[in-house]
Amino acid sequence: MNLSQLRYVKAVAETESFTQAAEQCFVTQPTLSNGIAQLEEEFEERLFTRTTRTVSLTPFGEHLLPFVVNVLTAQSKLLHEARNFVHPAQKTVRIGISPLLRSGWLAPMLEIFHKAHPEIEVVLHEQNMADLYHVLDEELLDFVFGVADTRKTSWNGTFLYREPLYYIPRGSQIIEGKSTVKLEDIADETFVMVPNVCGLAKATRALFRSNRRKLKEYSGEALSYLVLEEWASLGLGSAILPKSKLQSSESKAILLTDKTGRELTLEFEAIWLNTRQQPACLQQFAEFLQDYNQR
Repeated sequence: MNLSQLRYVKAVAETESFTQAAEQCFVTQPTLSNGIAQLEEEFEERLFTRTTRTVSLTPFGEHLLPFVVNVLTAQSKLLHEARNFVHPAQKTVRIGISPLLRSGWLAPMLEIFHKAHPEIEVVLHEQNMADLYHVLDEELLDFVFGVADTRKTSWNGTFLYREPLYYIPRGSQIIEGKSTVKLEDIADETFVMVPNVCGLAKATRALFRSNRRKLKEYSGEALSYLVLEEWASLGLGSAILPKSKLQSSESKAILLTDKTGRELTLEFEAIWLNTRQQPACLQQFAEFLQDYNQR
């Protein structure tokens, strides 16, 4: 067994849904289902009872769940104590950031914080969002900056900023004389997508769901958002990107709006663990973030 499998069990027990648990763990549903199936094979007993509508713990699963939670808690405490022993008084704020984060917002924010607290070092780590959330839970990061998502009860958070979304037509398609386009008008297009590593894919799917539209996805998958415009220009499909990630100075991108004409945006947030006893430098940074957004 491994810790990921135990996290899957805990997530399914909490959400009573394999789909929601997979989203919470930032893995595909087959990955989560296979992980739990392997664990059940090792235990030689089923953990969950599954029907077409419900998922519930078996008596065996109910018996083991507290032990699963204890293992995950013990691992978290182990990492926490190791960190405190190695860096007992270090004034460092470790921030994990999504590749989508806008440097034009990040740089001035960090500069203002450094001027106010020159004694505190800020260390940035850019990784996939799924990895960042796991590392945060293991207390190897102090904050995560990324696309706003469903928060766990173990997290605190604050709004950072939002930026407009732009539509990039496929191939040589041009929407003449328009500076904006409504989502409903391009909903039948096929879109090139990226893996759900930076938060863009999940946010795009959520955008279509919230507007009661079905997202048609190109069967291939780009490695990162950096090539979405290029793939759109090749005619593989249309694309959606936040303004700061438009690559071409001659981009055909058009501001995306809802049916009322209000611009559609991508919202970014900071999250950190909801713990009562935090080093003073982390408390200072959290308070700074909350004050910074009110300026």
